Formats: sequence, C-alpha cells, structure tokens
Amino acid sequence: MNYLLINHIPFGKGHAPNHFVVGDMWLEDLRAQARAWSPYGCLAVAAPCVDHIPVEVSGSFHLVEVNLQEEEFNIFPLPYYSSWKTFVQVYRAVKSQLDQACQWASIVQADYGGHPIPLGQIGWSIAEKHNKKGIWVFDGADPFPRLERYVAEESNPLKRLFKHRMVKRFESFCTQAIAEADLVFAHNASVVERFEPVWNQRCHRFNRSFVRQQMLLSNQQVDGRVQQILDKSQPLRLVIAGRQTPIKAPDHVLRAMAIALKQGVELELDIIGDGESLAPCKQLAQDLGIANRVRFLGSVPYGQPLFDLLSQAHIMVITNLTAEISRNVFLGMALGLPLILYRNSGTDDLIERSKSGVLVPSGNIEALSQSLVDAAQNRQQLPQLIRNGLKLAQAQTLERTHIHRAEIAAACGASKYA
Repeated sequence: MNYLLINHIPFGKGHAPNHFVVGDMWLEDLRAQARAWSPYGCLAVAAPCVDHIPVEVSGSFHLVEVNLQEEEFNIFPLPYYSSWKTFVQVYRAVKSQLDQACQWASIVQADYGGHPIPLGQIGWSIAEKHNKKGIWVFDGADPFPRLERYVAEESNPLKRLFKHRMVKRFESFCTQAIAEADLVFAHNASVVERFEPVWNQRCHRFNRSFVRQQMLLSNQQVDGRVQQILDKSQPLRLVIAGRQTPIKAPDHVLRAMAIALKQGVELELDIIGDGESLAPCKQLAQDLGIANRVRFLGSVPYGQPLFDLLSQAHIMVITNLTAEISRNVFLGMALGLPLILYRNSGTDDLIERSKSGVLVPSGNIEALSQSLVDAAQNRQQLPQLIRNGLKLAQAQTLERTHIHRAEIAAACGASKYA
C-alpha cells in the first residue's frame, strides 16, 4: 500500500539532483513514519518545494540536506503559497500535482497546515474523488485558538469579518472531515473536546512526542540529574526553547523571573531559538535589569547539540498561550527536566495524570513567578517530577507512536482490498 502525507511544511532544493533541504525535526518525524510504514508499503510526502527555505518555516530549529536515494520516503513537490495572492497564482498547479500524487496513493493523510487555505483541505476532496482511504490529522496544536487570534488582530472590520467567516468555514470542513474520514489521528486533547459531537470509533488520540529511544536517560544518568538539581550552591537554571513568538510568551518568563529574583532566589535563564520575539525579549531583559542572568543562545541544531544545552538546565518552562502539546513537553521529560507550564487543554490532563510538572494559570505572571520561587526554595520536590516525566516519555516515544499509527492505518487500508 502506498501512503501519501499531504503536508504544508516546505522542502528546499538541494545542491544536486534528488537532494532536498529540510527541517531537522521534521526530517526525524518523516524518517520515523517511513520506518513504521515500511512493513506495509511505500511512503511519500506531497509538500511545497522552494528554491530557498528559511528556517522559520521549516517546522524545526535547523536545516539539513538529504539525498532521497538514501531515504525511505519520496517527495511529490508542490508549488508554495503563503498569501492570498500567491495562493491564487498557484492554485491550479497545486490541484493538478496533488491529483497525480493522490492517484499514486492507497491511503491519503491530510492535516490543517497551510495559509490562507490549508493544503490538506485542497487534497481532501481530490483523494475522495479517487476513492482513496482518507486520514485526517490534528497535529500538536488545536488550530482554532490561533486562528481566532489571527482574526482578532485584524484592524480592518471588513477583512476581520471575511477572516472570521473563513475560520468558521474551515471549522465546518473539519467537522465534516472527522465525520466522514476513514480514520482521524489527533495529537491534542483540545480538538477531541472541540469536536466531541462528531468524534467516533474511527478517531484515535496520541500524545505528541519527538523522543527517540536513544534519547532516554539511563538510571545512572537520572541519578546524576537528581544530584545536579539538588545542588543549592548553583542557581536554579531555567530554559525555554523553540521559535520565540508572541503566542509562546517568552516575555512572561522574563517578567516572572524578575519578580522572583526580587524575592531573593537565585535563578538563571537560557533562551534557545530565534523568532520575532527575540529582539524585544533582549530589550526587556535589559529594562528589567536581569540581562546578566539571561543567555540568548540563538538557533541550535536539533539533536545532540540541543540536548546537551538543555541538559545544562534544571527546569524547562513552557508558556504557550494557545491549546497545544508542545514538542518540548516530552523532550523535557526524556532529558530529565521537570516542567513548569501554563495551563492549556492540550496538556493539562497529561501533566496532571503523570504528575510530571507544575501547572500555572495561563497568562498569570505572578503565579508563574511564584512557581519559580517554589521550585528554587523546594528543590527536594523536583526529583519525583523527573522520574514521573521519564516514565511517561519511555512509553510515548516517536517510534512507538508511529508504529501504533501505522498498524491502525494498515488495518484500515487492508479492509479496502478484503
């Protein structure tokens, strides 16, 4: 069976034929999906291809070049669009090339990514036309809180009304897709709740994990992490990582840290990643008088360089303002980092059941600051968070997740030929 992923994350052209540039984390995910599907058939991804790919649209921290002849997946290149103007220009070509890709496939997987019209939404009707098995996917985020913020930020009332109608139209499409799909894979508890009236036995929820088996700490490494975190001779070191954007609220962490420092606790912070909020955060650290406590480390390649930096920290702070399960949740758990998180419906149940982190009311900087003070003053409570998080990460690796998904998809696909 041929399995087609329709995904909006672009590839860049490489320096030789059949070579492509791709985000490192997205590549890890693709490789895991291809390996999981290999017992059943071939896997390909239909995705935009551009001459030059900026890292900020790559779905990753860093870019790498790959030779498809050495990979277990193939690519159906599509035209790229990121605005209404470019969408109109390439729409016919996108439809035509998706039509060819869907004809190759036995199973078509699509999701909500892409602006202004999701690429998966375009491909969904094409797959249906060719009578292909269809799998609709909600990845780490519930897209609708972000879309609602996108509408609310529009100052022009006519444009705001248009955007509002487009969001409602897409919500209606998702409702219908869930009801009609052969399978639905969700990696966020929020969408299960949102679409509860049409959620059915063909819908499956998984936790979103980028943790590879070899990343998991050994018992000896856990003991070392515990000794490190209990050493009060060193400041409690915090870390935030990823694209630094307003919806991830890195400024909240700086403001909370400044309040905590005034209470006499010793804290330091590493900020890993670039993004539109980075320059404002550097200025804010100066304005708050804590610049000497903060290191801005920029973009770091996904893999051991990133893991080594994260392992220097004691606690990972995650302050997403929209409902999603950040890839940092399981990454932090796997590396022995207790978590302090803003509450959101994408992760609350997971954290509460596993007792692997501290949940703080979303947007409440005072409460976030108090959680930092409590962590610094009561370090003896942190080792149990480390052990609880690692136990969960061991059961929810990237490989296990994709193997489970592949088993369900293969059973569904095989039913077509029975």
